[in-house]
Order: sequence, then C-alpha cells, then structure tokens
Amino acid sequence: MMNELTILGELMEGPHTGYDLRTAIQGSLGRHRKISYGVIYPLLEKLENDGFIKITNITTDGKNKKLATITEEGQEYFFELMKMPIPNGAHNADIYLIKLDVMQHLALEKQFELLDEFYQEQVCILEDTKKSIEILSIKPSKDHWYATKKLELRLEQTKVAIEWIEKFKDDLKKER
Repeated sequence: MMNELTILGELMEGPHTGYDLRTAIQGSLGRHRKISYGVIYPLLEKLENDGFIKITNITTDGKNKKLATITEEGQEYFFELMKMPIPNGAHNADIYLIKLDVMQHLALEKQFELLDEFYQEQVCILEDTKKSIEILSIKPSKDHWYATKKLELRLEQTKVAIEWIEKFKDDLKKER
C-alpha cells in the first residue's frame, strides 16, 4: 500500500520516469529510507497490469526511458488508498509522511481530517512516552536515565509535530 500510494501520489502531479519517481520518493521519505529500482520497476509493471498507470517508452538525450502516467482508474485507486486508515506498525510514520505529501489532491475537508488523525496519533505518542518516562522514574538506574533521555527526545519531536499540525491547519484556513 505504502509504495503504491507514493507512486500514484507522485503521478497525480504528472507523468514521471522511474528515476524521477525514485528521486521524489527519497525526497518525501528522507535519506534513511531507501527505495531501490528493484522495488519501483516491478511495482510500476504491477500498476500498469492493474490498469492504474500507462507506461510509454520515450527517448531523451539518446536514452530510452519509461514514462509512467496515471489513468482514471489509477486516480480512483489513489483516492481509495488515501481514505484507508493508517495501520499501526513500523511504517506508520512513513505512511503519514506520504499522505501529508500528496494531500493537496484531496478536498479541503479531507485534508483537515487527515491532519486531525495525525494530531491524534501524536497525542497518543505523547501520552505513551510520558507513561514510559514515569515508569522508568520509579526505579532509577543508569540505564533508565539514558532511556529517559531518548524518550525526552521523542517528547520534543512529538510536541514539534503537534505545533506544526496546528500551524498547518491555521494556514489552510487562511488560504480558503
């Protein structure tokens, strides 16, 4: 789901080559989340076989390239993926980043809903982290001190995310 959403979201902007898609995905997810051509090209083929994209061969600068374009069915599937709840798990944060990156294609009301959902996720992280710090403080030790420091970082990151969401929502209201 995550990679399909990323590719379809990028194609909502216009046609892209595999290289362009990889570059855009890296920019969206950050330097520590690598996506290989071995993932992109088979996924492009699958999306084409499913009728969600059309791939055409082009030649630029003497090089053969494949250009992917989203179809109407692909646009519908993109909107279905955007409606799907974000599952709990290891890629939860990445899926939020992807959805936030391509949410401009949603109606304003849906953008606010996504931001509210992301806000609630941050509130849960904040509460869970505070509880963990409280538990560690019951029986102080050197290990607990270090663990608390790491959790304090998570608290600060979460607070920044909450502030960012609130500002983003205010900016969206002003843009109406």
